[in-house]
Amino acid sequence: MPDGSSNPLMDKRLIVAFVDGVSNILNTMAMTPVKPTKPFIEPSFTVIGDVIGTIGMTSKSWRGSLFLCFSKDSILSIIQNMIGEEHKEVNQEVRDGVGELTNMVYGSAKAALNQLGYEFDMAIPTVITGDFTVSHSSKGVTLVIPFELPNGSLMHVKISVQ
Repeated sequence: MPDGSSNPLMDKRLIVAFVDGVSNILNTMAMTPVKPTKPFIEPSFTVIGDVIGTIGMTSKSWRGSLFLCFSKDSILSIIQNMIGEEHKEVNQEVRDGVGELTNMVYGSAKAALNQLGYEFDMAIPTVITGDFTVSHSSKGVTLVIPFELPNGSLMHVKISVQ
């Protein structure tokens, strides 16, 4: 890892890369300005939201996962702004949008972090909806960055590392 720390979540540059990635992508691609609130370390891994976009994060020095966790209200608002169509339920078009957003956020953060020496690899996003439970077999650490949307709903970015 570039700073020599044993925990990449303690590198402020990593947090900034993901905050900037979410803010820039949602503002540019979905005309949805978001306000990041105070990040925190989650004591035990849980999933927040109705729709989750996830992608594996691997580099030479560590492995982890990125989760974009949306409430139904937040993702329907974002997708409406993004494609100009209103949706009442999470359908295939909304799921496709979550996959694209996950890919774009990871790509944006990956580009910034690779310039700092992180060397993240490419990855393919997965979207999870419905009644589900997500668990990790690792006892790693999870950073949570909440974002408030203009409609008052929340989304959360979770970065879990081993």
